[in-house]
Amino acid sequence: MKTPEKLTSRAPEAPSAEAVASKLARVLDEAALTTEQRIEALGAAFVTEAFRPYWVEGRPAGEAHDLMRRHDPELAEAVEALSPMLLGRVRSREDAARALAEVQRLLGA
Repeated sequence: MKTPEKLTSRAPEAPSAEAVASKLARVLDEAALTTEQRIEALGAAFVTEAFRPYWVEGRPAGEAHDLMRRHDPELAEAVEALSPMLLGRVRSREDAARALAEVQRLLGA
């Protein structure tokens, strides 16, 4: 199987992972996010970046996942482990927002 070009190409003189992590931490600090929000943002970014080279040109998500699993099984396992937690938190927030809206409706607010 041919490796997707995006996975093998690298920008010249790319910053180190530590430099990027430091910049990300500064951005999160400036955004004044809670610890939970920071974790969710970083988790979502991780999943997005993991899928980016595979989910291209109209490729269905399932096919992109299968390609990732064949090319990098450890990365696929990490995405699979993280995704349910992220989805569960989004659903919890949505449920809470709906419940609050219903309480406000009932109170006539």
